[in-house]
Amino acid sequence: MRKFNVFYFVLFFTWSSVYTLITLYLNEVVGLSLSAIGLIMSVLPLISLVFQPIWGAISDFSGKRKKILQLLLIANAVIAGLITLFTNSYLVVVIYFMYQFFLCGQGPLTDSMAIQYVNEHPQSSFGFIRVWGSVGYALGAFVVAAVANKLGLVWLFYIASFGYIVSLVLTFGIKETQIVHLTNHFKADLKALLHEKKYLFVLLYSFLMIGSFFGADQYLGLYIRSHSIDLSKLGLLTFVSVCIEVPLIFNSRRLIQHFGITRLMIFMNSVSILRMMLLSVSSTFWLFAVAGIMRGLIVGIFVPLFVELICEMTPKAVITSAIAIYSAVSSGIANFVFTLLGGFIADLWGYDKLFFSYGILMVIPLLLAIKLHRTLPHDQRSMQGRIS
Repeated sequence: MRKFNVFYFVLFFTWSSVYTLITLYLNEVVGLSLSAIGLIMSVLPLISLVFQPIWGAISDFSGKRKKILQLLLIANAVIAGLITLFTNSYLVVVIYFMYQFFLCGQGPLTDSMAIQYVNEHPQSSFGFIRVWGSVGYALGAFVVAAVANKLGLVWLFYIASFGYIVSLVLTFGIKETQIVHLTNHFKADLKALLHEKKYLFVLLYSFLMIGSFFGADQYLGLYIRSHSIDLSKLGLLTFVSVCIEVPLIFNSRRLIQHFGITRLMIFMNSVSILRMMLLSVSSTFWLFAVAGIMRGLIVGIFVPLFVELICEMTPKAVITSAIAIYSAVSSGIANFVFTLLGGFIADLWGYDKLFFSYGILMVIPLLLAIKLHRTLPHDQRSMQGRIS
């Protein structure tokens, strides 16, 4: 398990190096306008929407998750280095879209490999492995922001390229059981999954809740920078957020078993609404820090919650596809819709109205979670008692 932990740490460190500062790079280095950045960031989830399920289906059907993941890591290492060679805005955008094409498949593949390992080693848990990713992401955001503040934003891609190479090397130390499925079994399992009410509820809820959450967060870095807060402090905010996230993910299975799925959904949703309202009136570093702490509470709950829940209800043959479809809906189409809508709201009325509006929107998934909690028998509100 230690090899998995190190791999998650390095890979998430690498992801954060680009994700946390890409909007600033496009604005301050490439010279794109805020409206153009909003359009680009809204297209990225569409790429995930289309290609995440494809990468998941290919890996499930072939049973060669690790080899496909290695291909994606090599591609991103090359592209991250390549993007620094160009200054033309159109070329930079096209290359970054290619980066997202290979990036979007890595999350479902790594999570499904980790789930497979956990299934073969009952003494371990997905949350314990995933928590190392959060630690890596936190340190990555902090370190890369500090480096970029001193040496320039272009360094986020240098660090990312090196990080993908290290991640690739680490995959060779991870053992994976190759699983090959018959075509008719794979299609039957996938069809059954897409007709499963429990799974469809997860997709609907994540579309509304996680989509609006990340759609608003696409503009958080720009919002913070508009208040003259420098890059190093922006990285510190991400670091603080993930420090809160880490112990929650580490104890995810225990929290689910103790409080139950629906109670955690209601708590997470309520904190999300309060956070959006706080952001709508924030103007100082300390208010943003409080919002960062709240973000850690939210992400620390929903990241393991939905993956664990999906794995409980999904046939092993299509786990990667199930996670990929979930990611495509919550991080793909929902992210596209709410990022694009957020850009229009921010342009017309400002960032504060964007966060306020999304806080109001989050009341809808909260009501869905409350209704689900009331309709389920008491013994079906834990992970063992699945959603009916």
